[in-house]
Amino acid sequence: MADVKSLEHPTLKVPYEILNKKFRTAQKTLDREVAHVQQAVLEIEKGISGDNIKTKDISTLLGGMVEKLQVLKRKAEESIAEELQATNVCKRRIEHLKEHGTQSPSGNISQAALNQWKNKRLDRMVVEYFLRNGYYNAAIMLAEKSYIKDLTNIDIFLTSREVERSLANRETSKCLTWCHDNRSKLRKLKSNMEFNLRVQEFVELIRSDRRIDAIKHSRKHFPSFEEEHLGIIQQVMALLAFPINTDIVPYKALFDESRWDILIEQFRQENYRLFQLASQSVFTVALQAGLSALKTPYPLHVINIFIILYKKYL
Repeated sequence: MADVKSLEHPTLKVPYEILNKKFRTAQKTLDREVAHVQQAVLEIEKGISGDNIKTKDISTLLGGMVEKLQVLKRKAEESIAEELQATNVCKRRIEHLKEHGTQSPSGNISQAALNQWKNKRLDRMVVEYFLRNGYYNAAIMLAEKSYIKDLTNIDIFLTSREVERSLANRETSKCLTWCHDNRSKLRKLKSNMEFNLRVQEFVELIRSDRRIDAIKHSRKHFPSFEEEHLGIIQQVMALLAFPINTDIVPYKALFDESRWDILIEQFRQENYRLFQLASQSVFTVALQAGLSALKTPYPLHVINIFIILYKKYL
């Protein structure tokens, strides 16, 4: 049971975070639609209180009211369906973890059921390892073959793949959309992902010799980050005075193309933090723990070397 508690935390935490996000999104959506309905009610009351009220005007106001109520109903139904889907995922994962303690008719833990559960958990670990290392097709095939797609976080990693691909193509729009969708949570995590993206957009404008556009960009986006990142902003703004092939160290680093790779890695880590996923896969952690506990005639430093080689090449 101890290994279940230590290794299976993300199994329940991830769908819970997704459910929490869907709930907050639904709340904002419904509040907005309710405000539209209330505005329509006020317009009807104002129209009725007038002296020269016409039937045609009342009919138009009532038609607008009905339309807004229909939109509210549709948005509510969509939100409820999404929340139920996320709730069912949580339920299925709880039921899966309960299978770890399945008892036989005699009251003992069923060894056959336990072995089956362990095999299923190993498949889940391998799927997550594949996803973290970019083997998406292999992960999907294994999940479908083992009937464990609902027990994995494939959707999260597929969304992450699209953002990472866009960053690799020197595009920031998808990552900025991701930042906007998760702004409240990222703010609690004190993430500077959006700021780094805005800085990179500024750098690319300078690289393209569009310095006037870079100034407009800085005036639009940098003021909201001045309180926390004023020193970096001042350094970035100094790029306006340097050529892109400068050898001065602070500014040469800002023009370095490898900054895109740094952004990809930062996004990956921020995405893990957002859903409270560990920086290492559960498969890697379990393998390292097993190797460390393995009884072997080889000294400890040899095992540590093997672990380092595994992390580098596997």
